[in-house]
Amino acid sequence: MAQGFTRVSILLGGIAGWRAAGLPTESFDGVAVAEGAGAPATATLAERRAAFLPSLADRYLREGGVPTRRRLTTLFVDIAGSTRLLVHHPPERVLAVVQRFLRLVTEVALAYCGDVKDYEGDGALLYFESTAEAVQAALAIRAALAHGTCDKERPITARMSLTVGDVVLGVVGSAMRQAVALVGPSVSVGARLLKQIPPGGIIASGAVVETLRAEAPALAAEFQLRDAALEVPGADGVTVAAYAIA
Repeated sequence: MAQGFTRVSILLGGIAGWRAAGLPTESFDGVAVAEGAGAPATATLAERRAAFLPSLADRYLREGGVPTRRRLTTLFVDIAGSTRLLVHHPPERVLAVVQRFLRLVTEVALAYCGDVKDYEGDGALLYFESTAEAVQAALAIRAALAHGTCDKERPITARMSLTVGDVVLGVVGSAMRQAVALVGPSVSVGARLLKQIPPGGIIASGAVVETLRAEAPALAAEFQLRDAALEVPGADGVTVAAYAIA
């Protein structure tokens, strides 16, 4: 379609039927759409378009519902030294830095065909169908932070961890509050690996590197073996081969 939409659901009778029912509409780049469907009125055109693009979870819902089992690469990312940042600066300034950081992380994830599972404090959990795209996203986030994208006065660094495996994606909560959950050993391991790398580093499980060797050998070569059998903290004796980009 000319506007870039490939799958459209609409009230019976089309926009004319929508208006006849007394429901509000507005112009969206030449297309009439319902108000309140996503981005605020002050958003840019690109942001307003993004509100209509389905997330990976939305797509899975359309393809057959949830819960669903998928092989996904997860990328945990959080600001290194955020406690020190909070101690030495007013919370309003810290919030502004975190907002810029999470906006950067989100936009990079979407640019590399990934999505955001959720935000927590000063970090986020991202997920991707392609391991190569997940690694490219991690490298892009690190490069942007190195150029002071989030804070020109005091450039921040982040820790990142990458894992891949079968994950069950489903909806949790109640009818009043719902969220998407990603459940699987690789997600749990990724959360625990995050603290095993110095600020600015990227750590990956052996499964990630093995997948990259078939999918994107040049990216696989970026990683160096850090520990052939790293015992994952708090994982009841689970060990993984750990690779890192320092």
